[in-house]
Amino acid sequence: MKSLASSALLLIVMATAVSAQSCRQAAGLERSRELVRQCLQVSPASHPPCNAVNSCDLIIDEIKRSCTMLTTEVPDFCKKYLHK
Repeated sequence: MKSLASSALLLIVMATAVSAQSCRQAAGLERSRELVRQCLQVSPASHPPCNAVNSCDLIIDEIKRSCTMLTTEVPDFCKKYLHK
């Protein structure tokens, strides 16, 4: 029984570590820089999550959220995020 609990705890820790992986680690330096650049270009937040140490999902969610709020001067890259 103790072994089963230990195994379950290990799986939870491993899943958390994977989900907490930085965008730079997950997507590489070039792709993470591109996402950060796009995020910074469109995010109206005073402290946006546009940082390569955050997960790519978090950065992409901020890009999507920000692109949906734009009404003028919408960057071309927003098109691919608005239809997902």
